[in-house]
Amino acid sequence: MSVGRKRSFDKSEALDKAMRLFWENGYSGTSVSDLTEQLGINKPSLYAAFGNKEKLFQSALERYMACYAAPLLDQLSKSDEQPLAQRIRHYMSNIIELVSNKTSPQGCLFVKSSCEAGGTGVPEEVTQALQNMGLATQQVLTSLFEQEQSQGRLPATADPKVMADYLMSVLYGISVLARQGRCKDELMTAAEFAIATLLPGQTSREH
Repeated sequence: MSVGRKRSFDKSEALDKAMRLFWENGYSGTSVSDLTEQLGINKPSLYAAFGNKEKLFQSALERYMACYAAPLLDQLSKSDEQPLAQRIRHYMSNIIELVSNKTSPQGCLFVKSSCEAGGTGVPEEVTQALQNMGLATQQVLTSLFEQEQSQGRLPATADPKVMADYLMSVLYGISVLARQGRCKDELMTAAEFAIATLLPGQTSREH
C-alpha cells in the first residue's frame, strides 16, 4: 500500500531561501534546478507550492520588498520633527547597511532584477511587476516631497517628481556599487553628496 507523500518543507522558509537565491544570482542566473536543490524539493512540489518560476520570483520579490524595502520607506514617510535632510540621511544610511550586509547577498534584489528587466531572459510579467514596484516607490517619494513643499520646507520652484527620480537613481547606483564591493564609507560619501545636491542649505550632518 502506497503512502501519500507529505510536503517536507515549510513554505515560508522555502520562499525565504528562494528569495536569497534570486538575490544572489538574479532571475536569469537562477534555474528551476537551482531552486529545487536549494529548497530541497522536486519540480512537481515546487510547482504545486508556488506555481512556475515567474510566480515564485514575484512572490520572492514581494517578500523582499515587504521585509526590507517597505519598512525603511515607511519610516522615511512618517511626518516628524526631524528635518527632511536628516530623515533622508537616515533612510540612505539604512539602505547602505542593507546592501552592504555581509550576511546577505550584496546589493539590492529589486535593483539587481531591474537591471535585468527588458532582456530576453526576463518574462514580460516579471518586467511589469518590477516597473509597478518602482512606480509605487516613486509615488511615495513624490508625495513626501510634495508634503514638505506644501509646508514651506521646500522651495515653490522645486519639482517633487524630479527629486524623487533623482533620489531613486542615486540609490540604484549605490546598490550597484555595493555589489561591486565598495565600502560603506564610500557609499555614505556618495549619499552625502546626493543629499547636498537634493537639499542645498539643509545638510547639517548628524554625529
